[in-house]
Parts: sequence; C-alpha cells; structure tokens
Amino acid sequence: MFFSNRDYRFDSIEKTDGFDASIFSSGEKAIYDSVINNICCYSGKILERFTHNEAPWLAARGDLPVTAPSDRIIGKSLIGEYFSAVTAKYNMVNPGDIKEYAQDMFLCR
Repeated sequence: MFFSNRDYRFDSIEKTDGFDASIFSSGEKAIYDSVINNICCYSGKILERFTHNEAPWLAARGDLPVTAPSDRIIGKSLIGEYFSAVTAKYNMVNPGDIKEYAQDMFLCR
C-alpha cells in the first residue's frame, strides 16, 4: 500500500513493527535505517515543503500556481538525475551521508 506524505499531515512518520527487513541486504538495510533516522522524524507537512522545493517536483508542475492541484507524473529520469546530482554534491558514499543532506534541506527551507 502506498502512503503519501499527505496522509501524515502534521504527524511524524512512525516506524512500523510489521515490516520484514530481512528482504534487504545489509547494505540496503543500512540505507533504510539512515533514511528512517534522518528523514522520518519530520512531519508530513515538513516533508511536503521539503519535496516541493526539489527540482523534479518543480519541473513536473511547470507554470502551475502553487495552490493548483496536479496529477502530473514526475518522470523517473528526472528523479534519477536529481538524486545523482545530490549524491555528487554531498559525496554520498555511505548510508550515514544522508544526514548532511537532510540537515541542509530541512534547515534551509
């Protein structure tokens, strides 16, 4: 089941006990844990503000007014290009490197 940050609104996103992490390799689990520790502590509204300032979201919306609803799909290539640039900018080589990116994004917005 897919949940958007809209489902959480002002609430933080909680870890679930029913998740089977054994499906991940140790490297994937380290990335998963880093995302949980560095990003899921923020409310849905903060995550919304965060993502709505990222290039893929802005590109998909084009010239739509900020308050206008949209069902435009963000292309996988835009997402890939954006996160490749983020990876290079923050020299992300270890899962813990997500922390600096998250701190910059949340503190600067």
